Amino acid sequence: MKKILSVIAICLLPFMGANAQNKNREDYLPKQGDWAIGVDVIPLLKCIGDGHGNENFGGGTPFTKDNSDFYLTSDASFLVKYMMTDNVALRANLGFMFGTNKQRGYVQDDKAFIQDPLSEDKLIDACNINTNGASINLGLEYRKGSRRVQGIFGAGILFAFQNRSYSYDWANEMTTANQRPSVSPSLGNHYINGYRLTERKSDGNFYTGLTGSIGVEWFVAPKISLGAEVNLTAYYMFGTQSYTKTEGYNTSLGKLEERTDLDSPATKVSASAPRALAAH
Repeated sequence: MKKILSVIAICLLPFMGANAQNKNREDYLPKQGDWAIGVDVIPLLKCIGDGHGNENFGGGTPFTKDNSDFYLTSDASFLVKYMMTDNVALRANLGFMFGTNKQRGYVQDDKAFIQDPLSEDKLIDACNINTNGASINLGLEYRKGSRRVQGIFGAGILFAFQNRSYSYDWANEMTTANQRPSVSPSLGNHYINGYRLTERKSDGNFYTGLTGSIGVEWFVAPKISLGAEVNLTAYYMFGTQSYTKTEGYNTSLGKLEERTDLDSPATKVSASAPRALAAH
């Protein structure tokens, strides 16, 4: 906590100097025609606080960030505003999430084992997990207050999507002689009715809805502010079909084949999500 307070104090020193020089000026607040960019400072403070550097950095805190419907991934975001008047602004909140994970595990070398039952040779199986998504929130905000602390009230339209896919790199080749190759126990037994899983796509979701927000901004220097918001999102989710690809030996045809099977149909869910936006 002391480290966090020290960093905040250091960051605000130049603003305090600007405050002393401009205390009689009326140029703290945004004016018609101004542009603004929001930067999320909460992840930075968490990083400083725990010292591990495991937090994600972003700006504006989009729908994708810290949402229970979305997976924990790296996240980047941008909040942009344009002042149409001194009190009314257009705003756009863009969020991008992306993540890759590769799980690896040792497996018996079937070919070496067939040649020598005492062989302890090992190969490496791998599972590649890819997650990505994005959100955009377009809307208006109204600012209330003529002093350096302003209340903010906003509303907007939301569009977002996400998907996750798995692909498997199996070290032991499937052949007519080896119709059920060994797979790494650490990756699980990925056989489905005798067919080995090679690819799986799931959780492809699209979101659309409305958002409302309320917050406050304190201008610590001309056109520079610290603020926080809370919003409520009512959205409708469309789930796409999930499928798997497998490979296996077809006893009826007497040969190896690949199959693609649908796992689940598309789904539709409506929900609301009250969320606190990080300070910016």
